Amino acid sequence: MTSLTLPENPTIRLRSPRDVLAAIPYLLGYRPAECVVVAGVAADGRLPLLARTALDDLSEPDDHGRVAQAISARALDVGVDRAVVAVWTARDVGPGTPARQGVDGLVEVLDAVADTDPWLVTPSGYRGLDCTDPLCCPPDGHPLDRLEAGEVSAAFVLSGRAVAPTETDAFRIPRAAEAARTLAARAAARWERAAAHQDVCTDAHRRWRRDGLAAWAEARRHAATELVVGDPPDAVRLPPALLGRVAAALADTAVRDAVLLTLVPGAQEVARRTADGTSADDLEAATADAIARVVDPRVALLPDEETVGPARAVLEAVVGHVPRRQQAPALTLLGFLAWWRGDGGLAGHRVQAALALDPGYRLATLLRSALTAALPPGWVRRAAAARDADGSGPPTSGAGVG
Repeated sequence: MTSLTLPENPTIRLRSPRDVLAAIPYLLGYRPAECVVVAGVAADGRLPLLARTALDDLSEPDDHGRVAQAISARALDVGVDRAVVAVWTARDVGPGTPARQGVDGLVEVLDAVADTDPWLVTPSGYRGLDCTDPLCCPPDGHPLDRLEAGEVSAAFVLSGRAVAPTETDAFRIPRAAEAARTLAARAAARWERAAAHQDVCTDAHRRWRRDGLAAWAEARRHAATELVVGDPPDAVRLPPALLGRVAAALADTAVRDAVLLTLVPGAQEVARRTADGTSADDLEAATADAIARVVDPRVALLPDEETVGPARAVLEAVVGHVPRRQQAPALTLLGFLAWWRGDGGLAGHRVQAALALDPGYRLATLLRSALTAALPPGWVRRAAAARDADGSGPPTSGAGVG
């Protein structure tokens, strides 16, 4: 299961389930296929929940109960009181089929939390999942162009949103040209050889780590200088040799952790000491304080786009330039950034890609556990707590239902 919460989008009003169906591909960033999407609407019109799960996961008796409970718990946490359950499929989901049984189970569990409205979207059209009135719901559904050419789609397009044909297309990181990849690979190999000839915890290795963190800072400054607001991260052109150095440095756990800390406001000194390999109780406490700004709803901060935008550009450039065996750390950090931003779908995709390359990669495994448990970042939980306290919590999505 994946979920999405976007803090920075312009408000687009969704006034009916049809509007919600039209918005879902834009909120996901791709056209759903063989999946179920739950769009949860709060009493004040916010759309604080968008959860997607593969139809096959709901078709498995051992899995669908877990998935349904996770989505229901998340809906309760963020104050959903209405939910559109949209089944996107080209297969038969008639009564009695395993997929339909899973969907019905999900709807039943959600009904305990919110008024639930199930819909079916197929290549031929869309209609109410349980509707049997041919005047209201033709057997083949209403034409899809009513969704794709309506006011909601136009509003998203005008706001700069696009819909990729598939999830893979939406999340693909383009590979750099062969010449640039060669330069990056050579630089990474040189830095790897330098580290291999040093004993850990020696002054020489600490200098190597500091140099690695400095390479990260240099690459991020490059990206911040070149990245124009609204540009995709792959619009930034970074020196391939510098990206190779960053990739080699990220393979060191201390440097990777230091890089992660540079993304948290106020944690620059903690990041420097982490890269140095400093071992002290005060560093452990300072690191815990920094991580709390991401996960603890009492002090959590939203990611600062001026910081994470260039960082995301550098990490995607690293993935696009270096050999697959060196991509897991950068992919995992990209997954962390996506999770912190509230984009569980992208986070899950990045973490899955990292684990496909290195199944035992510890940080990716931990992040996957958070995603599986539907654990949101701290700022999302604080918003939910504020809403519960006085009904004035900030919106956690750019779309609202009027």
